Amino acid sequence: MKTADFKNHITPYDPFEAREIVPFSELGRFEEQGYCADGCAFVEENEQKIAVHRSSVFDGAKSLRFPGAGAAVCAKADFTFPADAKVTLYATALGYYEPACNGRALTDEKFIPALSDYVPRDLSHVSYPIFDTMSHRIYYHVYDLTPFLDRGRARLTFHIGTGWLDNRNRAEGMPVWDEKFLIFRLRVETPDGASCDVGSAPDNTRWVPSFITDTSLYYGEEHDYALLKEEPTERPCEEKTLPPTYFAPTFFDGDREEATITPELVRQDGNLKIYDLHLIPAGYPLIVPTAPGEVTVTYGDRLLDKPEDGTVFALRHTGGEHRAQKDVYRFTEAEVGKAFHVHFTWHACRYIAVEGQADVPAFVRVHSPLTQTVFYKSENPTLQWIFDAFVNTYKSNLHGYIPSDCPHRERLGYTGDGQLTSRAGMRVFDGRTMYKKWMRDILDCQDLSGGHVQHTAPFLGGGGGPGGWGGAVCIVPWNYYDIYGDDTLLRDSYNAMKAYIVYMLRHCENGLVTSEEKDGWCLGDWCPPHNDVKIPTDFVNTYFLIRCLAICEKTADHLGRSADAAYFAVARNDEEAAFTKAYFEPATGSFCGGIQGADAFALDIGLGDERTKRNLIGKYERLGAFDTGIFGTDLVLKVLLRLDRKDLAKRLLSNETENSFYNMKLGGDNTLWENWDGCDSLCHPMFGAVVDSLLDLEA
Repeated sequence: MKTADFKNHITPYDPFEAREIVPFSELGRFEEQGYCADGCAFVEENEQKIAVHRSSVFDGAKSLRFPGAGAAVCAKADFTFPADAKVTLYATALGYYEPACNGRALTDEKFIPALSDYVPRDLSHVSYPIFDTMSHRIYYHVYDLTPFLDRGRARLTFHIGTGWLDNRNRAEGMPVWDEKFLIFRLRVETPDGASCDVGSAPDNTRWVPSFITDTSLYYGEEHDYALLKEEPTERPCEEKTLPPTYFAPTFFDGDREEATITPELVRQDGNLKIYDLHLIPAGYPLIVPTAPGEVTVTYGDRLLDKPEDGTVFALRHTGGEHRAQKDVYRFTEAEVGKAFHVHFTWHACRYIAVEGQADVPAFVRVHSPLTQTVFYKSENPTLQWIFDAFVNTYKSNLHGYIPSDCPHRERLGYTGDGQLTSRAGMRVFDGRTMYKKWMRDILDCQDLSGGHVQHTAPFLGGGGGPGGWGGAVCIVPWNYYDIYGDDTLLRDSYNAMKAYIVYMLRHCENGLVTSEEKDGWCLGDWCPPHNDVKIPTDFVNTYFLIRCLAICEKTADHLGRSADAAYFAVARNDEEAAFTKAYFEPATGSFCGGIQGADAFALDIGLGDERTKRNLIGKYERLGAFDTGIFGTDLVLKVLLRLDRKDLAKRLLSNETENSFYNMKLGGDNTLWENWDGCDSLCHPMFGAVVDSLLDLEA
């Protein structure tokens, strides 16, 4: 069957569609309300100082909750308008929601609203306790309902699932945010200039349970289509008091269905089918039942044999068996021959196992919309693979305009991975909107009183370090300016960059960065061969401080802040002196014995001498392979190119040892791995930072 046969999979879910629309009473009249400037206030919650932004977009509307709701609900609101009215809907809901009007989807966007740091939570009991003052926002959408109206009538439906909001499957002790909610406002304008507003309220909105009986962002969904045969009992909504937050207009597109992949059926045993995608994309398969009954769909990144117990398959799941992605569908006769998929999560896998009477004609790739602007062709198959694998991996990890570390196990916007790959991402794609959104996440999560930058943005826990991770607040805006020639992010982030520098200097001893937050991680480099980090943590974090000081100095000059520039210059000179005193070896000319690319770190910030350059070149001529982690690998290549050693950089990129991209290529996943040996995630973009050098290699 062709994928085109299954376009009905985008039909909105509307359990109310067969019933009469109840006219709404006469609309109340309100004076025109303009949008006030966003104010900022502070409130105390759980003994934390919370930054709160105010917005008037939902004035007059009530935030609604669904008492007793399960995994997903469908809420409805019926209205009537003058036939010639222009009607605008302002709406948002958490977790993810799917809006429709009169049975027609209002958008083809997926997983909206995009993840942000929605509302305050108590972070004092997570694995790495945080007591920072953060900002909080929830994105809303604006829809013109006029083309959707039917004789002046509108039935609004909102299919709402858990998404990130009430996600109880995260590790590291992260608390859930809260229960799901809905808020909307309608703006009605008539040709004679009259206008009125009506907002969501308990007396104009009802809800019913969804056919989705379980949903987990990380694990999957359960659908029971027999529930569609039952007449749902409408239930009243209740008003919900929202914690302090800012409702922000969405200035970017939601995720979209980009393309389809035709899976290859590689094994079959009765009603068990195994499909191979020959790639690790993110999205969802279209499940087409061939008979009524239960169908279980399991996802994995490796297909293993277990002949000893008679089974025909076993799937390796990134993150272990306890994080296996699985969907369960219970179909009736009415669903046979139609296509179905998950609604409030995406899956990422190479292999799909289907148990039950169903086929998988297509896998739909879903990610944030991004235009590829640079294409690369090389006669060297490994170099070509690196570029293509980066493109695939980057797309699979882009949801809600957040560059995540992996699309299955963690799904988090790690600031280390994101800043490291930002130059490559900006050069290969038009990432202007994407990085504006993600920088907003970084700034929202930065401690407003101390300058600390979190390891993930939006903040969802996770380990990292103050330099390679926190330095994103300086590195991403500078790369944006350097590549796109647009200083918007530099201007918007400048005060945050300064606060970060002050934070880092406060965590120095004798000029070296030695700590981060109490009880938190303080990583330097990450994921060298066999995960054996030998390069000193203080060395790497101090390198990043010096690099960020140089960025801030250049930014201050660009913005005409001469006093700031002088301050950054003095601090940089002091840090360079401390760094050299602690790590430079006068007898050899190397830093830290040149271990795991240490000489490249130093040369990148202008330290060392001619011997340092010779030592770096000599080491990698002898080694012919990488011994480096995610930051060191990128820097070794960058410095070799500056030293006019393209031949050696190409040799390292093409090497066929265990620690090589060639070894990743042999796996057949067409995506980059988290580790050189493939022991963890097989769809991790961080080593793809080398694409920045790859594009310069044959220039």
